[in-house]
Amino acid sequence: MTTPRDDQQVNAFVDGELDVRSQLEVEWRLIGDSALRKQVEELRALRESVRESAAYHSAPNAVRQRMAALMLSRQAPVADIVVRWLGWRPLAASLSFAAVMAVALNLAWLQSSNEQRLADDVVASHVRSTLGQHLVDVASSDHHTVKPFLSSKLGFSPPVQELQVAGSIFLGGRADYLDGRPVAALVYKQGEHVINSFVWPSTASDGRPSFSAERGYLTAHWSYNGMAHWVISDVNREEFQAIVAAVQMTDRGR
Repeated sequence: MTTPRDDQQVNAFVDGELDVRSQLEVEWRLIGDSALRKQVEELRALRESVRESAAYHSAPNAVRQRMAALMLSRQAPVADIVVRWLGWRPLAASLSFAAVMAVALNLAWLQSSNEQRLADDVVASHVRSTLGQHLVDVASSDHHTVKPFLSSKLGFSPPVQELQVAGSIFLGGRADYLDGRPVAALVYKQGEHVINSFVWPSTASDGRPSFSAERGYLTAHWSYNGMAHWVISDVNREEFQAIVAAVQMTDRGR
């Protein structure tokens, strides 16, 4: 039987709000607790259902112009802007606008929360792989060995190559699990630093890498040619940018 405290931690885990240590603790519990796995899966399914089923509405030009003017002139919080709007329009129209604003803000929060949760999963997986004994499932620098192995385990064919970066060593790959989906983890070493390059099929549009710092690690993520990529390491920024560029070249050459 779960306690309110347990439910709070599970909700925070699903929303990506736990620190790395707590995140890892919950992930270890998931391995042997089927009831907890079911609870997490139901919460994630509910969140995705809300995100995918919610209707989108375009605000009239007058609304957008009024909002922009208020934010630029006063830099007011969103809640304050809505209150000001309520005094500017008749009540019925104002309430309709407020409802649209609430939906839009909620959808924006869900998208941000989803990306942050995935970033937390990436960090947790990286930390778990470097601290434990499970860095790779197949230890080989030969992509002809690693690629077929991962393809047979995951049901998709990930791009696998050595990185064209001075000092980079390809250690192999493993099958991993991020945000409720199986992914390929390609593992490299740059000096004493480990690089995890996660990849999986995606329907997202092609885009440039988005860089960020997550709990002492550098991360980059993007989509290209039907594949989503997340790269993480604690190398310096210059080396990390070179590594990301090399991973991009690997994907383009497949």
